[in-house]
Amino acid sequence: MKSGLGEVGGRSAPVGDQAGQRGWQVWLLTGVSVAGTADIAQFLVGNSGMFSSAPGRAAGSVLGLLFWICLTVLAFSLALGTRSRLVLGGTLWVASLLTVGSLALAAVHAAAGVGGLRPALGAILALLALVLVVRLRGS
Repeated sequence: MKSGLGEVGGRSAPVGDQAGQRGWQVWLLTGVSVAGTADIAQFLVGNSGMFSSAPGRAAGSVLGLLFWICLTVLAFSLALGTRSRLVLGGTLWVASLLTVGSLALAAVHAAAGVGGLRPALGAILALLALVLVVRLRGS
C-alpha cells in the first residue's frame, strides 16, 4: 500500500501531487493555530483581573491557551516536514479536545447571552483546525 510519503533529509515528506495540496493545508493549520493562540492570549492579557476574581475561569482559559500552544507547535512541526504517527496522532487529539472544549464554551456563552463573538470565533477556529488535521491524515 502506497502512503504517498517519501524520505527527504531523514524526514517523511509527501511526494507527487499530494505535496502541494498537503503543503497549503499544513500552513493553513499553522496559521489557524497561531490565530487561536493569539486570541486566547489577548483575552487573558485583557482580563488579568480574572485571576483574582474568578480563578476557576482563569485556569480554564490558561488550559485552553496551553492546548492552542500545543497545536501550534505540532502544526509547525508538520509544516517543517515531520510526518511521524506520533505527531499526526497528537495533532488529532489536541485539535479534537480544542474543538469539543471550544464548542461547549461557545454554547454556554450563547445560552447565557454573554461573551459576544469571541467564544464563537474560538469554536470556528478549533473546528477548522480539526477539519484540516483530518484532511492531512487522510492524504
